[in-house]
Amino acid sequence: MKKNIQIWFPLYVGLTGITACILMLWITPYGAGASPDSTVYIGAAKSLLSGKGYSLNGNPITQYPPLYPLFLAATSPFVKNLVQAARILNALLFGINAGLIAWEVYWSAGRNFLITTLAVFFFLSSASLLVLHAMAWSEPLFVTFLLTCIILLSLYVNRPRLSMLIAACLSLGLALVTRYIGAAFLPAVLIIVFVSEGSHKIGRRLLNTLISLVLTCAPLAILLARNLLVAGSATSRSFTAHPVPVLKYAIQIISTGINFIAPLSLSTGASSAIFGLMAVLFIALVVVLFKRQQVDWRSMGVVMPLTCLLFSACYLVFLYLSISFVDASTPVDARLLAPILIILIGGVISAIWTAAKTLKKPILWWGFLFIAAISISIKTPEAIRTGASIQKTGLGYTTLQWQNSESIAFVKSVPEDVKIYSNGPDVISFLTDRQSVTIPRKTDATTLENNTHYNEEIMAMCQDILEKKAILVYFNSINWRWYLPTQEELESSCDLPVLRSFGDGKLYGTPFK
Repeated sequence: MKKNIQIWFPLYVGLTGITACILMLWITPYGAGASPDSTVYIGAAKSLLSGKGYSLNGNPITQYPPLYPLFLAATSPFVKNLVQAARILNALLFGINAGLIAWEVYWSAGRNFLITTLAVFFFLSSASLLVLHAMAWSEPLFVTFLLTCIILLSLYVNRPRLSMLIAACLSLGLALVTRYIGAAFLPAVLIIVFVSEGSHKIGRRLLNTLISLVLTCAPLAILLARNLLVAGSATSRSFTAHPVPVLKYAIQIISTGINFIAPLSLSTGASSAIFGLMAVLFIALVVVLFKRQQVDWRSMGVVMPLTCLLFSACYLVFLYLSISFVDASTPVDARLLAPILIILIGGVISAIWTAAKTLKKPILWWGFLFIAAISISIKTPEAIRTGASIQKTGLGYTTLQWQNSESIAFVKSVPEDVKIYSNGPDVISFLTDRQSVTIPRKTDATTLENNTHYNEEIMAMCQDILEKKAILVYFNSINWRWYLPTQEELESSCDLPVLRSFGDGKLYGTPFK
């Protein structure tokens, strides 16, 4: 019977992936959604296809790793444009990630189809994960490599084989050149490899750990060397201290995590209390398991959840350091936490299953199933509404609102020799293929330092506009760039003539021929 189940499982995974892929294709008829990051990825893919290398507007890109744009460029020959290429690619990745979650849970939770299906439904019923895969973002590809690494690494610990270790490290290496934050998982991999070699001599353990380090970092080292060579900067980032209060950081994580489990309107105190209770119960469960002598620490049911937990802890620490010393504008939201939220789906489910089996407490498992069922029932309506909304109007810069924008239509008629200033230069470039310049920043979003040249830059922009060399396009809907001046602040800085007013924005300047 068990052999028959193993034979049918690849078919189950395949059908799961195909279903998820078709679902994402149905949700995104207008193409993948686009955001500021998306415009860079798509622009970079265009540059690669045109033979200009990994660049944007003639400038080499270092802030964003190249693997996702490379995949976009590779997908583009099969579709009419890169927005549709991103749609196809991310739909495939949605299916692959659903299949990988199924594979992860199946091998770590008793090869049970019911438990596996529960994990898949939890993944598919998350509105934030639908949005993540509907956008032209690098996270879906990053998650694919991450899940692959976790599965292979767990298999290696379960039954050590050098080929499995090499494959796991290379998977994480590819994740690093998809998103730099993949470096957060490197300590976890090294710890797992070193500890798992406990039966060998210290020299052997150190050698395998060193091999893991080299294999994982090799792709990133090549990329950083290229960046330094062509741009003189490894990642276009600088270190500046702007520490985030730990309590504030923790509350943001708790709020996002609770919303992922059950998207309900709860107060900060209620969310913290629920999350704290769950954390205490889970930690208590782990402690009890550690005290049990009969636990097989190399079994998939133990290795997989411990790997997921260690990966998550390293990610959260690294993220805190990144926000505090590199990029203060990084939001602690569902997109940023998606990688650990996804890997914890399998990690938590397999941990509860293992605990219930080890402790011989089936009520623990059935209680968890009941809570999980409630969570899925709460999440599903929001996921359906989100998917239907995307299917109807699009997402981000590919929505019908932007496609039918009067301001964008007017920008297309602006002569090439007229400079364009805007609070949305990325959307102008994305929808019109016209280069534009961002209006002066009041504050540097990454360092939180004030722009000491702000007044000079504002005056220079106003002079360009008054001398009929440029126009200013201010979009009403782009109100989340807090580091830019508001429309009222711009109007009070200099007396700019209004060229045209539309429902979605206002244009300043003088008529042109």
